[in-house]
Amino acid sequence: MAEVSNAQIIAIPDDVCRRAGLAATWIGQNKIGVHAYKHINAHSKDVPSSLAPCEVKVHCLRQEVILFEPALRKLVNESNGVFLAIQKIKNSTEDLRPELLKYSKHYRSILRACVENLQDVVEKSTPDKKPTFENYLTIFYNVECVWHLTEILYVNVVPGDVILPQLLEWVRFHFPSRELMASKILAKKSLAADLDNVQYWEAAIGCALHGKLDTVRSLLAMHSKADNPAFGTAENAIRTMPVYNVYGGYSVNEFNMRWKHWQFDLSSQIESKTFSTDRNLELLMRLIVGEELVLWEFSKYTEAWYELLAARLFYSAPCSKQPELARHANHIAEKWRAGRYLDHVILALMESDLHQVIKEIQHMSDNGWFAAHLINLLYNCGRLDIIDKHQINVTSQLHESLILDYASTLMGHHSLWQCGASYFEHCPAQGLTRLQALLESIPLGSEARVNKIIEVARQKHMTNVVTSVSKIQGMKCIRQGRLGNALAWALKAQDGAFATFIADQFLKNYAKHGELECQDLLENLGSCMLISDRLTFLGLYRKYCEFHQTYGLGEFKDAAALLVSLLVSNLTPKYFWSILLTDAIPLLEAEDAVLSSKDTFELLQTVEEHGNDPKFQDKIDLFRLAAARNLARALNIEGCLGDH
Repeated sequence: MAEVSNAQIIAIPDDVCRRAGLAATWIGQNKIGVHAYKHINAHSKDVPSSLAPCEVKVHCLRQEVILFEPALRKLVNESNGVFLAIQKIKNSTEDLRPELLKYSKHYRSILRACVENLQDVVEKSTPDKKPTFENYLTIFYNVECVWHLTEILYVNVVPGDVILPQLLEWVRFHFPSRELMASKILAKKSLAADLDNVQYWEAAIGCALHGKLDTVRSLLAMHSKADNPAFGTAENAIRTMPVYNVYGGYSVNEFNMRWKHWQFDLSSQIESKTFSTDRNLELLMRLIVGEELVLWEFSKYTEAWYELLAARLFYSAPCSKQPELARHANHIAEKWRAGRYLDHVILALMESDLHQVIKEIQHMSDNGWFAAHLINLLYNCGRLDIIDKHQINVTSQLHESLILDYASTLMGHHSLWQCGASYFEHCPAQGLTRLQALLESIPLGSEARVNKIIEVARQKHMTNVVTSVSKIQGMKCIRQGRLGNALAWALKAQDGAFATFIADQFLKNYAKHGELECQDLLENLGSCMLISDRLTFLGLYRKYCEFHQTYGLGEFKDAAALLVSLLVSNLTPKYFWSILLTDAIPLLEAEDAVLSSKDTFELLQTVEEHGNDPKFQDKIDLFRLAAARNLARALNIEGCLGDH
């Protein structure tokens, strides 16, 4: 079967292409910036740069992502929940088939709700939007139809592998128009329904093609000639027709014997002209007995070749198993000349060619939702076995690739990216690597989104992402003059160098203006201050505040002890030494000696090591003189105390 190419051709306007060339650059996850480009020789005397200045626009090209439509958001979010539920049970040692069948039906219920929602949207949409939503409706109707058949053939395998009952259910579900027509006729309870309704026989034959024999019998009972023996015989033949049921208590061989006996009896009645009183009745009975010419004559009452396939199996080979389905399907499809895209997918499914199915469904324009979720279901069912042209099994790689493509698409949306991020964890080969790259490329936007990005990165142990995003936010806060927020981001990043940089901004601001911002934050850093020596010093700033408070209260001895502890901590930044040393001068010159000789020696050592700040040069002599006087007083007092 020839593969259909759905590649989209985008025409670039001539005014862009007039120049020497064209260049393109990736912008984000799913956008390309296209612009005119002209190569300039770097050695040209006329142009000093290798970049060509040109006044052109950058054209942003992006694949249409229909999943970003508000009407489809519910589909994306709810299916994500089912996907994650499947991942939780996939390592179970029990038989997963019943659970996976339940999840498959859950997926279908989500699709059905999506289709019904799109039908409402189409009815309410404006004329310019209506074709777009009708296209979406067609896409997801096809997705639902294919998913349902896949479930029948590959997930819900019944004992004996006889697929006709489920195939009939599939056809009835997706082509209900004739049954609805019959319901309307029956609702009128007319005794001459064929005379009152021109669609009477169309409804009866349509129901017969779908195997709705009870409905056919009810319609025949409302015919104007219902009392005629021919109609009575027809009703009896239909009522007694054997219908295979895997739980009916008969083996396939026993059922075939009963069915062939019934078929022989009905053929004899047709040959004896039992139903010749009404041509439509006779054609109906010839259909039921399995005459293929009549089957094709009634094809005008069908919308797709697989309706005829179900009817042919029902009346000619009711016990067909899945391996035989491909032969019957090819026969009907070829004679029908099936050429629609959906026809190719369904035929590939019936031929058990899942590799071709995957190729086809990737062209469904649903942005990979269908391929990712259906193939994941089949993969966990153990029904996927893909061999490439080199006879290498690529099932796992293909499975992961489809999930990665879908998840990457979601990462391009401002709110669905969180949903997309949850898929990468289940791609063992490349998932986390790609997630890390995509998280770093998400536009940060609001602080709430940034916190969500950091939360996802932490859950996946991506410290590089946490650090880089936090630093970006921290620098943004610094530019806005919000040092407290910047410090909070540095602590989230757990980046010592960045925290040191911000702590320096606090201290420099204090050195310049004499005030320190965000004192509440700094006094409650706790163990966070340990990521940086400078931050530790800043965290100790409460000691400095306490020093000023105690000094202001006249408690000079306690103030001196606090100041010395700050000086000997060796955490003080270079530009802050001058402030601490200046604060020490009044204590050295206090009326009573409040600094011991040991403390004075510490101060003198400090001034030798850190007293070269230009801001302190005009005070250094005063400091040394005050220190010498205090040292003399302290030694004298300490000597006297020693004598006693």
